[in-house]
Amino acid sequence: MRVTSAPARVSWRAAETEAVVVAGYAVGALMLAGVAAVHVQQYVSLFHGVRWIGALFLATAVASVAAVIGLAFRRVRQLAALAGVVISVGALAGLVVSYGQGLFGWQEAGFRTPVELAVITEFGAVIALSIALAASTGTSAANARRGTQ
Repeated sequence: MRVTSAPARVSWRAAETEAVVVAGYAVGALMLAGVAAVHVQQYVSLFHGVRWIGALFLATAVASVAAVIGLAFRRVRQLAALAGVVISVGALAGLVVSYGQGLFGWQEAGFRTPVELAVITEFGAVIALSIALAASTGTSAANARRGTQ
C-alpha cells in the first residue's frame, strides 16, 4: 500500500490546477481568435456598409485580438481573460438583441453559418476563460494562505 504525504498531495493538486488554468487560457485564446476571425469576415462580406454595426464588428475583432495578446503575458493574463469574457458576453448580447427588437437599425434574420460560428466561439471563450479565472483565483488564494506565491 502506497501512502502519499500531505505536501505531495498538495503539490499534485497544485499541478492539476495549474494544468486547468493553462488549458483554460489556451482554449480561451483560440476561441477569442475565432471570435475575431468571424467578426472580420462578416465585416468584410456584409457589415462594412451598415452604420454602427460595421464599426462594432471591427471593434469586437480588435478587442478580441488585444485580449489574445494579453493572455500571452502572465502579468496581465487575468485582466485579459476578464476582458475576453466581457467582449464575448457583449457580442452575444448584441446578437440576442439583433434577433429581437434590432440593434442600431439592424435586425438579424435566420441562423446563418457565421452566426453559428460566432455563437460557438463566444460561448467557448466565456466558458474556457471563466474556468481559467476561477481556477487561477483559487490557486492564488491557496498560495496566499500558505504564504507562497
